[in-house]
Amino acid sequence: MLLLDIGHLNLAGDGVARHRGRTVTVPFTIPGERVRVSVDPARKGSASVIEVLRPSPHRVQARCQHFGVCGGCAWQHIAYPEQLRLKTELVTRLIHEAVPEAPALRSMIAATPLHEPWRFRQKVHFVFGGAGTLIMGHYARGSRRVMAVRECPVHDERGNAVAFGLFDAYARIGGRPGTATLKSIAIRVSGSTDETMATLVVTDNADQRVRAATRKALGATWAPSSFHVNVHPRGDAFIFGPETRRITGTERLRDDVAGVTFLISPTAFFQTNVRAAEILVGLVLDAVPEGADVLDLYAGAGLFALPLARRGHRVIAVEANRTAVADGEASLRVNRIPAERCRFVAKPVSTFTRRPASTDRLRSGTVGPVVILDPPREGCEAAVLDDVFGRLSPSDAIYVSCNPETLGRDLKRIARHGYVIVSAQPVDMFPHTPHIETVVVVRRRNPPR
Repeated sequence: MLLLDIGHLNLAGDGVARHRGRTVTVPFTIPGERVRVSVDPARKGSASVIEVLRPSPHRVQARCQHFGVCGGCAWQHIAYPEQLRLKTELVTRLIHEAVPEAPALRSMIAATPLHEPWRFRQKVHFVFGGAGTLIMGHYARGSRRVMAVRECPVHDERGNAVAFGLFDAYARIGGRPGTATLKSIAIRVSGSTDETMATLVVTDNADQRVRAATRKALGATWAPSSFHVNVHPRGDAFIFGPETRRITGTERLRDDVAGVTFLISPTAFFQTNVRAAEILVGLVLDAVPEGADVLDLYAGAGLFALPLARRGHRVIAVEANRTAVADGEASLRVNRIPAERCRFVAKPVSTFTRRPASTDRLRSGTVGPVVILDPPREGCEAAVLDDVFGRLSPSDAIYVSCNPETLGRDLKRIARHGYVIVSAQPVDMFPHTPHIETVVVVRRRNPPR
């Protein structure tokens, strides 16, 4: 056992202390705390808290009974205002390490959706497991072991009701066949309508007992308004497989963001926290000058492209996922946005940007093109950054990041092309976790007159 003083948090959100010149990582701690820990012999440099001897004034009682074991939330022990401060501090530090001349950002506070850090996840996802007896829950922290849960306070209540209702129906099947067939359940809940869409993921669709249990469950008062089955026989890390069948209800769920109606397919990516997504869209719209043409890279289903097109901009939206592109085009039609205002291109961003002809049409805008980049956690490919900021050379660009570490790396490369950071605003998409979104606006240092 050791006595340690927690100095700071690492990028994973765990406390870090020093002992005899070595770094020790201690999950579920807060900077400034003194703790008694047990060192994990199997994981060098990692320790577990035995007792908090000097608690932080920001330490609170976790709301969820599964906290600490579940691999979902890692910060429920930290008061929410302090979570926001810690995230803002992290973003600020990483930006200044990458671009030392960046403007002071320390006065910025991470925005939170409507000041409500609970029941914000409108995409609810649980996995099935168990040996002989079916269980449903989340993966235990640091593992692929399924742990049973009976609550999840960060999920929308309607999504939980559907998930637990379906689980009860399938649990009555019992036995190994049901466990082997059922993989997970995903429910999307609309924030603007009463629609709910459930997608059951199975290894195969031949289990008649699962089918019978599903038919019976769909007659309940809590039943989703649409139900789909996705077949995913492989044991990889992806949630969904290639085949999806609609069983009942609509093909897509409707939800509204920034005055635009979006149509969302069962397996397509859309923002998990739609209230926070509205904040992101507002920040992006505010940063795009009037009259600018826009190139939206990693566009998904058009979260930014459609509101911009509706406002009158000409937008090219580039996205590799064809399901997301189909959703975006369907949303264009339902919103009656003219096709010439927004064109979706279904190809990888790196393929699109390496061809000069792909972006030449954007140069006719009255104030020059603006580029939006909203990459996955891995950040942008180096070639994409060089093509965009070296060849296309927009007057302004907006980088929407879900990973401060790769954001810092990419901003360093962007700065080498002669761009300066105009603003950076964190947005708290996932309360009670160390994850944070950030909207950064950059501008070419010496734009042509």
